[in-house]
Amino acid sequence: MKFVYRLAFASLILFTACKKEKTWDVDVKEQTVQLKIQDISADFFNDTIPLTTLRQNYPFFFDAKTPDATWEKQRREKTELSIYGQSKKVFGDFTQLNSALTPMFQRYQHYFPEYKLPTIYTYSSGLQNLDYPVMYSQQAGLMFIAMDAYLGPKSKLYDSIGVERYMRVNMDINRLPAQSVDAIANNIVTFSPRNQQFIDKMIYEGKKLILQDALLTDTPDEYKMGYTPQQIQWCIANEGQIWNFFVEQNYVFSSDASLQKRFLSVAPFSKFNNEIEQESPGRIAAWIGWQIIRNYLKENPKVELKALLEDMDGAKIFKDSKYKPALEGDNTTNYTTKSINGETYHFIK
Repeated sequence: MKFVYRLAFASLILFTACKKEKTWDVDVKEQTVQLKIQDISADFFNDTIPLTTLRQNYPFFFDAKTPDATWEKQRREKTELSIYGQSKKVFGDFTQLNSALTPMFQRYQHYFPEYKLPTIYTYSSGLQNLDYPVMYSQQAGLMFIAMDAYLGPKSKLYDSIGVERYMRVNMDINRLPAQSVDAIANNIVTFSPRNQQFIDKMIYEGKKLILQDALLTDTPDEYKMGYTPQQIQWCIANEGQIWNFFVEQNYVFSSDASLQKRFLSVAPFSKFNNEIEQESPGRIAAWIGWQIIRNYLKENPKVELKALLEDMDGAKIFKDSKYKPALEGDNTTNYTTKSINGETYHFIK
């Protein structure tokens, strides 16, 4: 059954819508963070709570055009209750979620002291919000987390609706902080619609990813990109060839809108239209944009994070980054690795 409050959430969000000199190792011990986490679904599926009370407590949760009878039926639907039950097994009493998000929000307060901490609402979407499991509005001070998007890549519920393998990589609670920062970045990193060149879009995605570097200093690059370790390794090994392809095809300063879908959209692989494409991960140009920004900060270590995330000219950032990866070479020296659950993950030095 389609979750009818999905539109209400979306509307709320849309309309409120390295050199040693540069380091993200800042002292945030003085940043006091007490997160407020509320489980909407705990109340929604408690049929002893009147619907009128739910509407008063969670006005953003309900689509006003939906009849009360539809809501009442949904509150008792066995499938919906089962999905929520499995979600609660993963999240428990939210202690793990609180512990995972608190350090990130300490850094958030450090870099953006003028922004208030959001109230965090968790909910079960009935498997409807798997594409965008975290939504954030800085203006409204709200964050929404679809718990059923983190049941684990091997969840039988995902089998039942045919969730593709490349999407399941992120469906792990350990990857939730990275997706939370991505939702924040979508809301606070500025982008001018006038900037339609491919380099502008790469730089924009790179800025969003650099926010993850700043707020998630102990998180592997795989989590930040939504990649597997093998995909990050492929990117590192082929960085020069990827960039050379963009240059040779005259894509860098192109305004061809199709490049967005081919190289920046979430997909099982990037569309090179040659024999290597299915070896590549999706969003490869976002990863390149990230390396450009990282290089820019090496060359310009005094640039403040907030200034970088504003609408700085993408072409100028690219020029000042002096980005030119070697066509043939080993870039693994820029990374340290760490084993997590038997897999080797990558961390930028």
